[in-house]
Amino acid sequence: MKYEYIRDTFLDFFQNKKHKIIPSFPIYLKDDPTLFFINAGMNPFKEYFLGHKKPEYTRIVNVQKCLRVSGKHNDLENVGHDNYHHTMFEMLGNWSFGDYSRKETIEWAWELLTKVYNIPEKNLYISIFIGDEKEGLSMDKETFQHWKTFINKENLVFFGKEENFWEMGSIGPCGPCSEIHIDLRNKEEKEKIPGKYLINKKNPKVIEIWNLVFIEFYRRSDGILEKLSTKHVDTGMGLERLCMVLQGKFSSYDTDIFFPIIRDIKESLGGIYKEEFNQDISIRIVADHLRALVFSIFDGQLPSNNGAGYVIRRLLRRAVIYVTRFLYQKEPFIYKFVDSLVRRMKNSFPELEKKKDYIQNVIKEEESSFFQVLEKGYERIQHIILKAKERNQKVLDGKSLFQLYDTYGFPLKLSKIFAEENNLYIDEKSFEKRLLKQKEKSHKKKNIIIKNDWIKIHSNQFFSEKNNFIGYDFLECHILIIQYRKIEDKIKENHYYELVFSKTPFYPEGGGQLGDTGFIKNDLEKIFIEKTKKENSIIIHIVRKLPVNIYSRFQAIVNKNRRKKIEKNHTSTHLLHFSLKKILGEHIQQKGSYVGEDYLRFDFSHPKKITIEELFQIEEMVQKLIFSNLPLEERRSIPLQEAIKKGYNGIFYEKYEKEVRGITFGDSSELCIGTHAKNTGCIQVFSIVSELSVSYGIRRIKAFTSEKAIQYLKSIHFQEKSLRKILNNTESTIKSIFSLQEQNKKLKKKLEKLQFQQIKIFKKEYLLKAIQLPSITYICDISFEEKDFDLNLFKKIILDLRNVISNLFMVVGFIKDKKPIIFISISDHIIKNKNIHANQIIRKMSDYIHGKSWGKSFFATAIGSNQNGLSLVLKTTKEYLKYFRYL
Repeated sequence: MKYEYIRDTFLDFFQNKKHKIIPSFPIYLKDDPTLFFINAGMNPFKEYFLGHKKPEYTRIVNVQKCLRVSGKHNDLENVGHDNYHHTMFEMLGNWSFGDYSRKETIEWAWELLTKVYNIPEKNLYISIFIGDEKEGLSMDKETFQHWKTFINKENLVFFGKEENFWEMGSIGPCGPCSEIHIDLRNKEEKEKIPGKYLINKKNPKVIEIWNLVFIEFYRRSDGILEKLSTKHVDTGMGLERLCMVLQGKFSSYDTDIFFPIIRDIKESLGGIYKEEFNQDISIRIVADHLRALVFSIFDGQLPSNNGAGYVIRRLLRRAVIYVTRFLYQKEPFIYKFVDSLVRRMKNSFPELEKKKDYIQNVIKEEESSFFQVLEKGYERIQHIILKAKERNQKVLDGKSLFQLYDTYGFPLKLSKIFAEENNLYIDEKSFEKRLLKQKEKSHKKKNIIIKNDWIKIHSNQFFSEKNNFIGYDFLECHILIIQYRKIEDKIKENHYYELVFSKTPFYPEGGGQLGDTGFIKNDLEKIFIEKTKKENSIIIHIVRKLPVNIYSRFQAIVNKNRRKKIEKNHTSTHLLHFSLKKILGEHIQQKGSYVGEDYLRFDFSHPKKITIEELFQIEEMVQKLIFSNLPLEERRSIPLQEAIKKGYNGIFYEKYEKEVRGITFGDSSELCIGTHAKNTGCIQVFSIVSELSVSYGIRRIKAFTSEKAIQYLKSIHFQEKSLRKILNNTESTIKSIFSLQEQNKKLKKKLEKLQFQQIKIFKKEYLLKAIQLPSITYICDISFEEKDFDLNLFKKIILDLRNVISNLFMVVGFIKDKKPIIFISISDHIIKNKNIHANQIIRKMSDYIHGKSWGKSFFATAIGSNQNGLSLVLKTTKEYLKYFRYL
C-alpha cells in the first residue's frame, strides 16, 4: 500500500462513520503559550476537552502534523538510531466530543486494522489500564469487556498509570487509554517468546501503532483528579509506523515516505557513501530533520535564538553536525534535498510547491551560518585536546566540553570521537552534572509561574463565549466577575489575579494588537486592568488585587485614549500592507505584526532590501489613503469560502471556522479580529521610521502615526536645521554633503599614497631583519614600546610579506593602547611541508599575555592585558628559531 492510499483510506473510513474531515493545523502553535509546536493530534482541541469552546462537529477526523523534539514527549535521541522514531510525524486521529465512547472506538479501530488494512489479528496485542490505587482509579473494565469480543484473551495485556493513563501535561484533561501494539517478528522469533511479554519493552519489532484515549478526568494544579461532565475520545496513530507495517518494512525509513529522499541523498554522495553504520544513521537523520524543517518553516516558524525558533535551529544544527562528521561535507548540503521532499509530498501537500525556493534559501542560509560556528567549535576541541596533551592528561575536562556544547551546540558524542582518535577519555560525569544543573535551572524558570485553579464566583448562565466580547461597539459596560484565579511568581515573590467577566469591552491581545488596559469600579473601589489576553478562547483580565466584594456588579471602562492610538496604528498596518502589494508586488505576504499605542511594526515576505525611492512611494501611498478619509467597512460574519472568493487578505489555512471577520478601507480588504479607526482621516500622518531584514526573505517596517509621527518629523526637521547651521547655513544640505564626500574621497586617496609609502618602508625594515635558514625565512620583531599605527595597515604589511616570501615564519609583538598584541604569519609552503600552524602556536602565546587569540593556520592574532608576557613570547620564538635550524 502506498503512503497516499493509507492516508486517504483512514480519512475515508471515518468519514463513512459520520466524522467531519478537517485539514491539519499548522505545526507551529503561535497562539498557544504552553506549547511551541503541536506534539499530539489533540493539542488544537484542548478547548473542547476543557469545555471552554463548543465544537462545531462532535465527530472529527484528520491527519495532524506533529513535532516532538523536547519535553515529556521527546523522541529526538532515538531518531535515526532506531527504526521507527521521528521528530516530525503525521498523526492519524479520530475524535468524539461528547458523542460516542469506548464501544464504537474499539469496534471501529478493530474493523479498520483487520478488515480494511488486513493486518492479521494474531499479530495485534491490546494494552488495558489496570488501575491505580493511589489515585483511586479502578481497572478499565468497560474497555476490557469490549476488547474481549474481538481478540483472544492471550493478546490482552495490562499496565498501570505510566503506560495506560494519558495526560496532556501536569494540569489538564486526561484519562485511561488502550494501546494497540503489533508484533512484526518472524515465526522463529515468535516461537521463542510470545509477543505479549515484549510489549513496552523497547523491542524494535514489537511496537505501539495506535493509542485510544478516553478523556474523562481533569488534573487540577493541586494534583487532584476531577471527573469531567462530558466524556471525550481522542485517538492517535502514527502514519509513518502504519506505512511500515502495511508496506512490510522493518524500518519506517524504508517506506515510500522516506526512501526516495534517502536514495537521493546517497546518490549525491557518490563514492563518499560506503554503507557504514554512522553514515546510514546520518542519512536517516538528514531525511527526518529535513522533513521537520520544511513543514515548520512552511507553517511560519523560522530558525532563531529563542523559543520555537531555537528548537528549529537546534534541529538543523544537529543534522549539520552528522553531515560534516560522517558524510564529510564542508559546505551547505541539506538544503539541496528540499526539492526531493517536496516532490515526494506534493500530492498530499500541494501548497509546498509555492514556497519551495523560499524554504530552500532559509535552510541554506542557516547551514552557512552554522558552518562558521562549527569551524570555531572544531578549532576549540582541537585546542582542548592540545592543552590536555601538553599537560599529559588522559581525560578531557567535562567543564570545557560542556562550554563547547553550550556555546557552539557541539555534541558530547562528537567530542568523544575526537578524544578517542587522540587516545583520550572524557569526563562524562562532570559534563552530565553541568547539563543537569542547566536543565534544573531551565526547569525552574519554566515553573516560576504557578497558576492556581479557577474559583467560580457566578454561574456560567451569566457567561456566553460567543457574545462575551462587546469591545467593537462599546468601551464600557456593567459586568459580573464569573471566575478568578491567583497567579504566583516565585522568582519575583509576588502575585496577581486573572479575572473572567460575564461580558467585556476589553480587547484581548491578538492579531498583533496589544490588549486593552483600563479599570473596573463600583461605589467602593477602582481596580486597574493591567493587561487583557485570551486563553483557551476565554478573555482574561489581569489585576494586582481582588475587589473587596468580588460578588458585586462592576462598571468596566477601557482606557479610551490608548485604544484610539492603537486603532490608528492597526488601521495603518492594513494600509501599509495594501501599499506594499501595489508597489512591490503581489508576492508580499504578512509574516507578523506588532500594534501598540506608540508605534506599529509590520513583517512581510520580500527577497531584497527596499530602496529609498520605493520606501518614499510606499509612505506616499499610505498618506494618500489617509487623506482620502476612507470609512471603515466591517463585516463580522462572512462565510469563509466567500471571503476567499472576494480576495480578502488572510492566512486561510490557519482558520477553520465557517464564519470570519472582514475589514475594508477602500480597496484594502483583510480578515482581521482587531479594532480599527472609524475612518482613515483620523490617522492624520504616517511616517516610516526604519526598514530592515529580520531573517532570510523577511523584511520589517517600523512606523509612527498621528501625534507620534508629527513629533518624529519635527525632530528630523530640527536635525536638518542644525545640520545646515554646521554647514554654514547652506541652501542645500544634500549638495553640501555631496561636496564633503568628494573632499573625503580626495583625502582618502592622499592617505592611501602615504600608507603605500609607509608599507614600503616597513617591508624594507622587516626584510633586513629576516634570518635565512636552509628551509625557512624567519622574522621576529618583539617590541616593548607603545606603537601608534593603524592595526589594519600593519596586518596588510604582514600578509603582503607572506605573499612575497614563500617560506616565511614571522612573529611580531608590540604594545598599543597599553595592551600587548601578537601577530603570527606563516606561508602555505611551511604549513603544508612542516605542519606548523599559526593558530596553534598563538594559543600558547596568548596565555603569556593573559589574552584571547583567534585566526587560521596562515595568520593569527592575540590581544591581552599582561605586557610583561611579551618577554616569554620572545623567549618561545627564539626556541622556535633553534628548532627550525634542525628542520
